[in-house]
Amino acid sequence: MDRNTLLDKLAAIDFFKDFSHEEREWFCDNKMFCSYESGKRIIIEGAQDRTFYVVIDGAVSVTKNAVPNQILASLGPGSVFGEIAHFARQQRATNVYAQGSVLVFRLEHDLFKKLPADVKLKINYQAMAILMKRLEQAKKSQG
Repeated sequence: MDRNTLLDKLAAIDFFKDFSHEEREWFCDNKMFCSYESGKRIIIEGAQDRTFYVVIDGAVSVTKNAVPNQILASLGPGSVFGEIAHFARQQRATNVYAQGSVLVFRLEHDLFKKLPADVKLKINYQAMAILMKRLEQAKKSQG
């Protein structure tokens, strides 16, 4: 995917809405994106990896080892995964596989620690907003 197309995709994804054009360009210039081919495992359940992801193009599926043939969720562009392990230092609770070709924003924890404070704050804000939305959805589904 060429740089301008990638920048257009980032501008259209809610997670990146508070980032300036220059910040989105910086993400592109610093190779913070990774492509995976269909069936490739991106996250391994039980791993200690603290990488955080945002789906940019394509989709991923979420499974658990206990029921490997059951897809728990399919996540498309704008979806976030890996954020709990990233922030809470927990083992990975699920597997995540590429469904077809997928492009993700990939933020390793070591790089996150080196980002400018204002960029880290924006990432934290977006991740917290996502977690709060998931908590509200869980409350509604319970009751």
